[in-house]
Amino acid sequence: MEYCQSKRMTIFLGSIYVYKGLLMAFGIFLAWETRHVSIPALNDSKYIGMSVYNVVIMCVIGAGVSFVLRDQQDAAFVIISAFIIFCSTATLCLVFVPKLIELKRNPNAGDRRVRATLKPFKKSHRDSEDIEIHTKIKLANEENFRLRQRLKEVCVW
Repeated sequence: MEYCQSKRMTIFLGSIYVYKGLLMAFGIFLAWETRHVSIPALNDSKYIGMSVYNVVIMCVIGAGVSFVLRDQQDAAFVIISAFIIFCSTATLCLVFVPKLIELKRNPNAGDRRVRATLKPFKKSHRDSEDIEIHTKIKLANEENFRLRQRLKEVCVW
């Protein structure tokens, strides 16, 4: 049986674990920041969070198994390979199966086009009327406040 071994294997593996952990933390951060996306096709943060949880659990168990089975390379290879296959499959299923189910449930959902721009929609006549009404309401509230203040000054109970 032949396998690689180094005096600094702990440092090498530790640096890889730290690097991968930082990538996982960045993935969690992105999932958290995109949890309120208004486009349903892009709102996968719940499934991404479950995927990250799955990957963390599998990595911790896989690292422990690889450390314990260091002398039994064949068994360690089989178990770690099974963890990798399960983890990858579960992640892909968590991300894509809900989209496929939604597409099967609502076949016309794919016909809607999503604007791939950050420019706001052009305002319609209806939007300008809404803005005008909100402006009038705001001015009326301010006038109401001023008149109430003046009434309090005049009428001293």
